[in-house]
Amino acid sequence: MLSNPPLPSPASEILDYLARHPEAQDTLDGILHWWVLDSCVKRWAPRIAETVAKLVEQGFLKEKRSSDGQTFYHVSPSYLFTLQQQPTQHSIPTEVE
Repeated sequence: MLSNPPLPSPASEILDYLARHPEAQDTLDGILHWWVLDSCVKRWAPRIAETVAKLVEQGFLKEKRSSDGQTFYHVSPSYLFTLQQQPTQHSIPTEVE
């Protein structure tokens, strides 16, 4: 009996999209932009708010409320200063605790 070799990533994203949209068909570019990115966005969405909150707490980002109540995020001046002092070696946090 032949065994199936493991599927390379992003096979799971493509198959997940097709499970939710069985009539879908697209070009390679469309698969990238709609199928794979759609799946990645759904997978990462729950962690984004938590990560952004921690980046604000740790001083990497600042938040600003708009007149309509939405919160916008931008790089903090202190972190930007750090980035500008080391243009070839950015101090990007690899793990937000």
